[in-house]
Amino acid sequence: MTKLPWHQTLVGKVVVFMLLGVMFAYLMGALSGFLMVERGAREQWRREAQVNAQIVSATIRRIYTSVAVSADETGQITRIISQRPIGDEESVLETGFSPVDVLALASAQTRNNVWLFGATPEGSLKVVADALNASPDSEAALTVSTWQSTAEATDFYVGFALVGSQQHFISSLPIVTPDGKLLGVVVSTIGQRDVLYQMRNDLIGKALMALLAVLVATALMLSILMRHLFRPVPTLIRSLAAIAKNQTQSPTPYTARNDEIGRMAKAIDALRKKVIEREHLLDIKDEALRFQHLAHHDELTKLPNRIQLNDALKAAELSLLQGDVFNVMLFDLDYFKDVNDSLGHAVGDALLIDVSQRVQGLLKDNDLVARLGGDEFAIIQRVAGSAPEEEAKALADNIVATLGAPFQIEAQEITISVSVGIARAPVDGDTSYDLLRNADIALYAAKAKGRNRYMLFASGMKMMANTDERGQSCTG
Repeated sequence: MTKLPWHQTLVGKVVVFMLLGVMFAYLMGALSGFLMVERGAREQWRREAQVNAQIVSATIRRIYTSVAVSADETGQITRIISQRPIGDEESVLETGFSPVDVLALASAQTRNNVWLFGATPEGSLKVVADALNASPDSEAALTVSTWQSTAEATDFYVGFALVGSQQHFISSLPIVTPDGKLLGVVVSTIGQRDVLYQMRNDLIGKALMALLAVLVATALMLSILMRHLFRPVPTLIRSLAAIAKNQTQSPTPYTARNDEIGRMAKAIDALRKKVIEREHLLDIKDEALRFQHLAHHDELTKLPNRIQLNDALKAAELSLLQGDVFNVMLFDLDYFKDVNDSLGHAVGDALLIDVSQRVQGLLKDNDLVARLGGDEFAIIQRVAGSAPEEEAKALADNIVATLGAPFQIEAQEITISVSVGIARAPVDGDTSYDLLRNADIALYAAKAKGRNRYMLFASGMKMMANTDERGQSCTG
């Protein structure tokens, strides 16, 4: 019997068929990989640019405490809100930081350049400060091809833009006034366009070369290693299933092999490491949120602090334009220093915590109570009905009565009283400064009347000259 040529044997046909299938699969994989790399690169650039924007905004907020931010539903900062341009002479005097110093701090974290552009009367964006250049070209402009005018710069932008004479992939974070007027933009780059594209092309080229090498090796060894090749597949599937369940402690087996299984195992192990890295980044994000929470809350009572109160008052001021009404109350504990001196600071701290909890139980969901320091607290009471003064009196009565009830602390019964000053917006003022001042004046008046009461601000009230009349306080 004539021996059939190899390519006509069943084994030969299977090998040829599988080889063609493998070649086709690798070609399709290369095409898909190219598309995925392209999309993945742009997505990675976008995410990196967004993270840079978060870092830059956090740096600016640490230096310029008067600015606010707005964010979308994902938590991405989309605007910086400021009453005046960032980096002007007044802010330099207030903070001791020049705009170049602030941008340099942000640049040190992003490891890329950061610019501050100011809006000009002619409708363009000119550079004000450059993190890497103390004397930037004042004529350097920011140009985004998709913007019809600088009015569109009021929206957060991520993508390619012309910074001066070079194309960069940037995030542009607008700086606007509370009424939406554009003051400028903070621009952070992740790199020049040519560099990013070259990195992407190098990655694609290396991936294609690796695929080609694997394909040649497969063609030579397919008939011998067929069964051996697929033996580890179930184990790798189990590894993937474990990664899907966030079980990333065990390293992936077969990573030492130099074939497709080895590459597959390395890819799975790289995925495992990426999952671990993602969990680490989530931990970092949680830690950042924790620090942000600490910056806006009192450490002892966990209430909002003065910073958060000021932010809430600014928002309440704006709501006056829509016809909303609210009350501002200041209250402190009468003779709180005597409690600290006689019973100790630990008891005083516990008393402040109990006071905070009792007052919180008296407020509506949209009301806010903040600890200003020591035994001094402030309340923003949103008025739902048409009788703001009556609502203020009702809440103040409840506060005086509730805090007048005995406290049980460390097996001791402590009885205190409280004095409350009330200012109504907009009757007694339409700015946070006026409302806090007038509420403080009313608080002095309540102290002068004998304490353990509340007083509504009235024109003609004057601040007591003797600070002892207001009572002594001690920081908890």
